[in-house]
Amino acid sequence: MMSCSQCTCHAPPGDPAAIDHGERIRRIDAHAHISPSSSAEAIEFYRRFGVEVVVNVSGRYPGRGLEEAIEASRASHGHLYFMCNIPWLLPVDDPRFVPMAISALNQCYEQGGLAWKIHKILGLGAVYSDGSLVPVDAPELDPIFEHAGELGIPVLIHAGDPVAFFNAPTQDNERYEELTVHPGWSFYGDDFPSWEEIYAQFERRVARHPQVRFIGAHFGNAPEYPERVAAMLDRYPNFFIDTAARVPEIGRQDPQVMHDFFVRYQDRILFATDIGYGRDPLGRLHLALGSSGAEEPTEQDIERFWESTYRYFETRDVSFPNPTPIQGRWPISGIGLPREVLEKLYHGNAERLLGISLPAE
Repeated sequence: MMSCSQCTCHAPPGDPAAIDHGERIRRIDAHAHISPSSSAEAIEFYRRFGVEVVVNVSGRYPGRGLEEAIEASRASHGHLYFMCNIPWLLPVDDPRFVPMAISALNQCYEQGGLAWKIHKILGLGAVYSDGSLVPVDAPELDPIFEHAGELGIPVLIHAGDPVAFFNAPTQDNERYEELTVHPGWSFYGDDFPSWEEIYAQFERRVARHPQVRFIGAHFGNAPEYPERVAAMLDRYPNFFIDTAARVPEIGRQDPQVMHDFFVRYQDRILFATDIGYGRDPLGRLHLALGSSGAEEPTEQDIERFWESTYRYFETRDVSFPNPTPIQGRWPISGIGLPREVLEKLYHGNAERLLGISLPAE
């Protein structure tokens, strides 16, 4: 595997930032957040860095953005897909909640939604009528998961968050910079379950529905503990993971261990970035490269994000800048995956699991 000095990491604007493998590898980003009004612009942004297809996991629900997501997808001619969300507008034990959620899923699925995306609301935000938090494995939600299984759509689920977000948000917290910009991301204290408790709830949810294909967002919701993710992959054949916004974390793990992980589970991992792309009502671009800081990213930040991301998967380079420094200012080392594994990671697994077809070249 070549070093970055031999690659096209510093390709000029308009050329894909990619390692030179001779024949290029096609890519799908299976987890992004794209504003429908900025979708054409976002697609061009992705093309610039060698990604042909993007999956917008924020497809929303009927009357609250779904219609716009559908139109943006259709206008993209196969370059933008979307996932379904459900409205969390009622307490989960309200008798109207489950029918409303299932109806939203049905309407989205009928219009081309690829999967059901659940953000980190379970265990951390959704409530019962008495105000108590709804655990990830709440039995009241079982009918919705079972319905997703009947529809045959995967469930992309974000449960918990980085372990550091559950620790005191003081200066010795390794994510202090990120938590300072986003204080609402802190789940420290008695108002929230522990990280361990949420992860246990998450595993019970996956175990309860063997007919549902689960995608654990953000490296299976446990990038700090690859061995725990591996245990779930071994235990549950219906379990898959994506890499969204977690290259900084997995990049500081032992590179040989992570190389072997990706090779062993090469059919179960989807390439993803968690990029957020959209413009506000004043036309100002808001770009989140897996996370966001107090200032919008510079061109140098953007170049580093893509270069370091591809460098991680494609080279054996050591101790280079991680893609998203606000997630932790430590270097990462590459895992140099074989081309056949990269083909599955970058597009093959998303094609198979999500039913995506790459556009004709």
